[in-house]
Amino acid sequence: MELMTPAPILDSPPEHLPTGNLEVHVETSPQAPAIARLGVASLALNGLLDWVGEPLLEVSGRGWKVSRTADWIPVWENEQLKVTLLAPYGERGLALRLEPRTSGPIQIAGNLEYLGLRRFREERLEATFRTTHDPWTGSFVLEARSERTLLALGWQADPPPTRADWGQQYVLEWDTGPVTLYLGLAPESDGARTTALHLRRVGWEALLRKTLHKLALLSTHYSGPLFELYRRHLIFSYFYAQADTLEGEPVLLTSRSPHYYVSGAYWARDGLLWFFPALLKADRKRAKEVLKAVFHRFARWPGEHAQYLSGPPLYPGFELDQAAAYPLALARYLEATGPNPELVAELREPLRWVFERVAQEKHPSLPLYRTFLSPTDDPVKEPYLTYDNALWAVALERLAPYWPEPETLKHEARALRETLYRQAERNGRFVFSFEPGGHYTFSDEPAGSLLLLPHLGFCNRQDPIWQATALWILGPDNPHHYKGRFPGEGSAHFPFPSGFGLANRILSGLMRPAGDALMVLEQAPLDQGYACESFDPQTGKSRTGVGFAALAGFIAYALSAGKEGRTAPLT
Repeated sequence: MELMTPAPILDSPPEHLPTGNLEVHVETSPQAPAIARLGVASLALNGLLDWVGEPLLEVSGRGWKVSRTADWIPVWENEQLKVTLLAPYGERGLALRLEPRTSGPIQIAGNLEYLGLRRFREERLEATFRTTHDPWTGSFVLEARSERTLLALGWQADPPPTRADWGQQYVLEWDTGPVTLYLGLAPESDGARTTALHLRRVGWEALLRKTLHKLALLSTHYSGPLFELYRRHLIFSYFYAQADTLEGEPVLLTSRSPHYYVSGAYWARDGLLWFFPALLKADRKRAKEVLKAVFHRFARWPGEHAQYLSGPPLYPGFELDQAAAYPLALARYLEATGPNPELVAELREPLRWVFERVAQEKHPSLPLYRTFLSPTDDPVKEPYLTYDNALWAVALERLAPYWPEPETLKHEARALRETLYRQAERNGRFVFSFEPGGHYTFSDEPAGSLLLLPHLGFCNRQDPIWQATALWILGPDNPHHYKGRFPGEGSAHFPFPSGFGLANRILSGLMRPAGDALMVLEQAPLDQGYACESFDPQTGKSRTGVGFAALAGFIAYALSAGKEGRTAPLT
């Protein structure tokens, strides 16, 4: 366990206000209308490519108050001005609307510091910056160049500025308003300048109307508790746990946020177990598109700890739960939409890669499977995890009705379930990890918790072994159960109550634990109102893993699915 890569603990959590769409991600300030960074996902560079400034853009003024339209579109207001920042749905750019309340000039300024490429950490790219004004389209253009252009940003204003000091440090000014500024992103200047002009042609009202319509559609089918909390988490995950890359291909990411310590890469667990069920509820068409892209791009290396956006391993190490994410995600899609033999046929080969890789980890004589790393991505004491094997059994069982050879999957799932009941039970409850007939460990990890077994379909909530397990996880004998105003479960990877623990409690169907989790989500500050990897049990402020978009998707899914069966007592 000394070779862990634990989550960095935050003494002072950052204040941030994310927004964006599938093409661009934007980090803004809660204090003032300012953009700190603006970026895209890139398959060619295997990461997130960001313009970064101090700030990149800021509207002059003081005394700002911030709000969010539809829990996503930032609006700053003071006595002189109202500023709205829109990432228009379906467009690779931004629109900034400045509406004056008093007479007087309107000014924006900015200072480009560097072009950054992010995966886990960020590197500043060696690039030169070129600023030009294009008379053909009327766009101001900012380019970052090495031997070729890496990223370009085009600017259009309606009306054009009355003063324009354009450069790496710039000032734009208007005598009066309203003013709308349009920013277009592209791999080079031709696309950037024409995209900015395109956005101006479409116009502010049409861009805003289309975006508000899409935001409303995403939460149309929700009927659970705490609607605004659900919408906040769903929308953040929708735009930050996935992206359309600069090359036009869909990808899943743990997060696009610069505040998450391993942003800019793909985890099957994060994308398919945590975010995909929320995406499936919100946008089935997009869910199908993403599912196909993920299977074809990433399933060639199933179960790897982390992968580059283009597919190959980034941080190697086999994890059974990540491999199980593939058949379970397909099963969930087919359960929601109905049989689809054409889709199953298309994804059969990627699933064969998954089945063949998992088969390499099979016990010599038992239907059990090893894992190298646990669901918190840390080395395991014993190689057979109860949760991981249960997840694999459930994935096979739920996929079987749609599979051309259903009995093969059913037989393996049944044998695995029976073996777990024989090998993973000690003293009347499930262990976390074990060697068949040998050493075992009582513990739990919120990122892959035994509390989820009934929700997944491995057992029912009245199962006495599971009930005893749940009592231990939620009680004082668990060394990572934390009491306080905002209680919950953590792990050695993050020794504080976890946002995953909140989702697990809701999905457990147990009334009091679920109620406590809803209280924490409603009352604790967490990460600017978003669930975080872990939080302080006394203050409720985030301690690790802020900007965690895939977790936000898991919370949204838990809120939508957790009401089912939330009447079970814990005896």
